[in-house]
Amino acid sequence: MLAGLLCVLLATGADLHAGAAAPRPRLLVLGDSIAGGSAQGGNGAQGWPSLVAEQLGLTLRLDAKGGTGYTTGGRQEGGRPYPQRVEQAIAAEPDVVVVEGSRNDVSPAKTRATAVDTLRRLRAGLPHARILVIGPVYSFLRPIDSHPIDTAVSAAAETLGVPYLSAVRRGWFTGSAHRFIGGDGVHPTDAGHAYLARQIRPEISRLLHVRDRSG
Repeated sequence: MLAGLLCVLLATGADLHAGAAAPRPRLLVLGDSIAGGSAQGGNGAQGWPSLVAEQLGLTLRLDAKGGTGYTTGGRQEGGRPYPQRVEQAIAAEPDVVVVEGSRNDVSPAKTRATAVDTLRRLRAGLPHARILVIGPVYSFLRPIDSHPIDTAVSAAAETLGVPYLSAVRRGWFTGSAHRFIGGDGVHPTDAGHAYLARQIRPEISRLLHVRDRSG
């Protein structure tokens, strides 16, 4: 009887996998050591990209190299500027792309032009993906009104109509939150990455309309 029922289902084109779970949305993070982790913390599952992906039920592809940025490839082996990593990002076919950084960029004019080019190519290659830009993450103890590189990346995101999170304007690691910066005075600890995940997760949740599983 079971064999006969199976034949009927196959003949009528019934979907035997109708109850299968839908594939999880794909998150790609392009960034520097603030996204990739450092000796101070945030490596692997402890990094904010992994934490955000877990808490929102996403699959993660992380492309983060220390010392890199829109205009620099840094000194780490395999490090390349962001524009040279765009095609690889497009090939991953993510549902949402987060571009973070970078405090390694030094020329505001060059950074702005290169960021515009990078974001324009990402949007053209991934027309259905959501894109979020996070500005350079500095570790000043006291709040500052602005920073030339943050202003440059913000202007590039505005040019393309892309959502932007300014760590500078939000004072992410100032005041009491400075305790989340490691002994090198630059990079977040594991607790700092958990803190970053709490700042970034709500925006990605809104972009993808996915439920936050963290709490």
